[in-house]
Amino acid sequence: MKEIKVYQLGGKVKLTKKLVNSINKLLAVLSSNVRPVDISILRDLVASPLLEIFIVEVDGKIIGMASLYYIRTLGKNAAYVEDVVVHPDFQGQGLGKKIMNHLIKRAKERKVDFLELTSSPKRVAANKLYKKLGFELRETNVYRMKL
Repeated sequence: MKEIKVYQLGGKVKLTKKLVNSINKLLAVLSSNVRPVDISILRDLVASPLLEIFIVEVDGKIIGMASLYYIRTLGKNAAYVEDVVVHPDFQGQGLGKKIMNHLIKRAKERKVDFLELTSSPKRVAANKLYKKLGFELRETNVYRMKL
């Protein structure tokens, strides 16, 4: 039986070069345009009260991750799901669902009113999972300005 752990970076979790390398490999699975992180960037991110990074480990090997980014404004208390990825060798085993359920539970603990995420239509399995978990497709335009 495989030992599966989902845990948050920070606290007692030591930030190492090996961990950073594993995160960068997962980021490359998400997109070839993602800039790699280094240990100082990771330290800054982990120190932020507005971001929580979660790792999925199977038998001691980091195979997935996801993040919750919290935002509170005058009109909302929300969290945004970011960087959800499971290494291709481990996809189709329910690990994406496991980490998403972990994020949902954590957002409820933090009294978030709603979760939002974006996902490319090309990611058919991911979009199917999000709908199955109760996420609803919104009618909105997403705009981006490169700076």
